[in-house]
Amino acid sequence: LYSSAASDVYKRQPLRKLTSLFGSENDDNKIYVFWTGGYDSTFRICQAIIDEDKIVQPIYISDIIDNLPQNATRRKNRKFEYDAMNKIIKNLHKYFPKTKKKLLPLIDIKNITVDPEITHHMKILKSQKRVRRAVCQYGAMAQVTKNMNKNIEICVENEPGSMLNKTMNGKIFCPVSLGSNICYLKDNLKDSDLSLNIFKRFVFSTIKYTKKDMLNIARKNGYDNILKMTWSCWYPVNGQPCGRCIMCHERIV
Repeated sequence: LYSSAASDVYKRQPLRKLTSLFGSENDDNKIYVFWTGGYDSTFRICQAIIDEDKIVQPIYISDIIDNLPQNATRRKNRKFEYDAMNKIIKNLHKYFPKTKKKLLPLIDIKNITVDPEITHHMKILKSQKRVRRAVCQYGAMAQVTKNMNKNIEICVENEPGSMLNKTMNGKIFCPVSLGSNICYLKDNLKDSDLSLNIFKRFVFSTIKYTKKDMLNIARKNGYDNILKMTWSCWYPVNGQPCGRCIMCHERIV
């Protein structure tokens, strides 16, 4: 179910060739989504394919991106995320046959190096208390959008524990032509906000939804059973959710 070939080509190709590798920017029916097998990103993939009839290119970063490699604070659930994504794909194909053509093979990015520019601005955002750590998933995701030269959806939700939601408050705009829930970083940022420009290719497609909102939409449109297959916990114990991390505390299914 996973495409290591795409990841290998990604690592080998010069950056200028990546645009042609991953398709045309003008393909209006195709979207790119960062996916982990978690609740929010799985909801968005279901919504895009089932409700909106979009073609979805999921992207997963399996490299260590949550902290410096020598530090302990980083996710320990990659196996469980892979398992969840495999299960979700299998069941999407079973219950929603059109997903066989609409959900493209996963791009698994096994190695990502964050460049000096993004590293610099992540340090500034940490000093401004806009991210929890200077080295975290958001810097790596920003690097992927830069390397691929693509707008990629990042599934930030409207929940108290979402730091990036708070960070982006008042800094995004949602073009009416794209629907009220598709949002981008504003162009006219204040000088103190300019470090946010590393996120200029993020698409915030769930930032107005709470987890309850997502569940209500999923129930209405018949894919709430898929959300129950997702994995959220960062620190599983004996193969089970720890019940203590913020991801476990926020889970509703």
